[in-house]
Amino acid sequence: MRLLILPPHRDLTLAPDVPEGWQVVDVARDFFRRVLSPEAIAREAGAREGGPATAQKMRELLLLRAAQSLQERSGGEGLARLRARGAVLTALSSSQSGVRLELDGLELEDGTTERSADVLRVVGRPAPYTDELAFASERIAQAAQVRLWLEGASQLPAAVWLARACPATVALELAGPFATAHRKVLGRMTVFHRATFPEDVVPLRWRVVPLEAEPGPESLVWIPAWMGLEVHSPPKPPEEYAGFDWMSMEREGPYPRGAPGRASGQILGDAFAADVRAFTGGAPWAGHVRFSSLYQQEALVESGCRVAIVGFCSIGYERLVDLDGYGHRLSELRTCLRSLSKAGVRVVAEWWVGAPRMDEEVLELTLRRLEAEPLFDWVAGVHPFQAGAGRTPKDYRGWSLEWGDPPADFDLARTRRFEAPGTVSRTRLPEVLETLSSQLQRQVPLSPGRVAGAYLHHPPPREPMPAPPPQVEASEDAPPPEPPRPSRVRMDPDCAVVRLPASLEGAPEAAWYVANLRTGRRLAVEAWLAPVLDALRDFTPAEEAFAGVEELRRASLVDSLVSESVLVPRF
Repeated sequence: MRLLILPPHRDLTLAPDVPEGWQVVDVARDFFRRVLSPEAIAREAGAREGGPATAQKMRELLLLRAAQSLQERSGGEGLARLRARGAVLTALSSSQSGVRLELDGLELEDGTTERSADVLRVVGRPAPYTDELAFASERIAQAAQVRLWLEGASQLPAAVWLARACPATVALELAGPFATAHRKVLGRMTVFHRATFPEDVVPLRWRVVPLEAEPGPESLVWIPAWMGLEVHSPPKPPEEYAGFDWMSMEREGPYPRGAPGRASGQILGDAFAADVRAFTGGAPWAGHVRFSSLYQQEALVESGCRVAIVGFCSIGYERLVDLDGYGHRLSELRTCLRSLSKAGVRVVAEWWVGAPRMDEEVLELTLRRLEAEPLFDWVAGVHPFQAGAGRTPKDYRGWSLEWGDPPADFDLARTRRFEAPGTVSRTRLPEVLETLSSQLQRQVPLSPGRVAGAYLHHPPPREPMPAPPPQVEASEDAPPPEPPRPSRVRMDPDCAVVRLPASLEGAPEAAWYVANLRTGRRLAVEAWLAPVLDALRDFTPAEEAFAGVEELRRASLVDSLVSESVLVPRF
């Protein structure tokens, strides 16, 4: 028996096609199905309501009860449901386990997955998915050959656990993009000494599938970012390039190329539409592409693309800079995006903040441009720019960088440090990211995480804020103009009202909270206000929603709840 083992933690919205000759043991999906069912969430919440109240237990209970509320209200596989599932995974990550789970990743409680010694240190501690690992080890003992598939670093702690449980009589292999990229270091780890790393393994074909379902031929194929897909049109006759300004296009991008390298092995890379269809089996697909693919509209549509995800670093008045440092003229880009939209292809973008020579002034201009012009179908996220450890300065020809090495003990480093003038400092970057994310979410909610299923949902835009009143000259004695008041309000769809048996500080008295799983904010509210907010599922006149509250106090209360992302206003 040949077993293909998929360890946790990974993208819960994906499931693979089963490769011929293998049996798949999807440990990650088994774990998700166990802990994310309504019954399991209710059990976990009930377990935290009994016994002595502690601050940690109350924080976990708040997340679990909020997740219950959002799952009941949302249904389906929308963004609110994904936020709820992320909250459950976080609540299950106790400090005793050594790992903290999020919707789109895993962090070590003490250390980093970029250091193999830290990974080995936490493996002996119980993890939220230990039951599934134990069951998988029973299957492994009955196999003749086991292949552990590693898509990313978040699977490494579980992979080490499973390798330790693999009997010496069972052939052990490591494969997948993470195993390929780090095979030298992994091979030096004692637990993987006897493992082999097979060459030219065809990458798994992942499909976007609801957690409760199984993949089928109609399911959307997913192309991850590590495949480096850049879609090309077939080369044109040489005469069509007569008089072409190659140097200008090389600097500004995009530019015509010859025949791309064929898709094979671990990555798609440069590919024609036929190459992409060969990988997807002709099925429609969504996934990450290099930015210049957007200019190949016919090829992108012909390849079966339904959702293309691209990255950018800045947007000015005339030019956008992509993730590799190349500039794109907005006038040309708008034409391409309109053409793709007419063909039924959605373009989702991610903003990568902290790129070389992108100071805060550039970022502020980018934010204003995004607010003024919805260039893409959706800007799904704001993320810290990272230069991949496996890349070289040639990959960033759009910038001039001074490269640094990762810390010496980061033997599994995934990023490289760089220095460039006019770049946001590493210490300042977290605050800048938080500010930009908060401001961008005033228009459209951001994705709950970088999972495939999230990119397929296009959230509705926020209610527009009223235009500011026209500027008129007023006498010094005239009172300032009154700010516009919302005529109707409703509770934010990512909010939940929760009653806890004790406060979040552990004080032994019941307390009411409103938790927003999108922003992470939690607000203590008075007992009389909790049912009022919980009932505001639809837009309701403010004076009706808070009928028993005096007018001035009501206005102040509504303004406060709007600023805390508890209420959504309609003017």
